[in-house]
Amino acid sequence: MQLLRKAHEIEYRDSQGVDRAAQVDIWASAGGARVVLVLRNLHAPTWPAQSGAQAQARAAVRALSHSALPYLTRPDAELLVLVLRPCEEGEKARALVLPLSA
Repeated sequence: MQLLRKAHEIEYRDSQGVDRAAQVDIWASAGGARVVLVLRNLHAPTWPAQSGAQAQARAAVRALSHSALPYLTRPDAELLVLVLRPCEEGEKARALVLPLSA
């Protein structure tokens, strides 16, 4: 895997119409057939439940599919999305693997 963008700042609009900011690391395989997005700092008020994180991730990936992804990845690339959960005091950082496609 090759790092294409690290801590790339993105803006997206959530389902309530509020503009949010987040960061993404974009990784691609050597041939570009597989792309991994690692989303950080998503606003997900219901982190224990995955639905809040999924909704925010979908909105962020939608914004990325109109801004950065067309310029950095192949249109037929397989997309894997990981959402890093903020770590709490004394806990390890965790990630959700989401079944999304651009």
